[in-house]
Amino acid sequence: MVENADPDLVEKLAENQARLRAATAEINEWAEQAEQEREEAVEERRQAAEQLNKELDEQIAANKEAAEDPNSKNEWLQRRDDGGGRTMDFGPVGDESEEAQADAAPAQPAAPASQSPAAPPPPQPSTPPARRPALPRRDEDDDEDFANRDWFV
Repeated sequence: MVENADPDLVEKLAENQARLRAATAEINEWAEQAEQEREEAVEERRQAAEQLNKELDEQIAANKEAAEDPNSKNEWLQRRDDGGGRTMDFGPVGDESEEAQADAAPAQPAAPASQSPAAPPPPQPSTPPARRPALPRRDEDDDEDFANRDWFV
């Protein structure tokens, strides 16, 4: 059968077979490359997961040690003095003001000699300002008139 075939058809068949083999080789090469990239990505993720597991294991061990510490259950030791507004600060009162002034003085660093002296800070009052006496109640206040009622007396 091939002996009686047209030479142009045989030539086209050979060209088609060559293009088919080239396309198949290209596809196989692309598939191998994609598979290799996939394997590398899997290996990278595996290593990242192992590292994360190691870090988490260390963190768990540290948390267990902290939980076993007898001082960890002491609420007062847990509090941080971060000035985060857990309590309201009304300033020093009475004897505390003297202690606060004594503590504040050494905490300030000395100014370098090369700089001009800065203005001294304003003096802190040693006693709190005097309070005004409460206003006397007036007979004309009506209990039903909330605008004129002095609720702080």
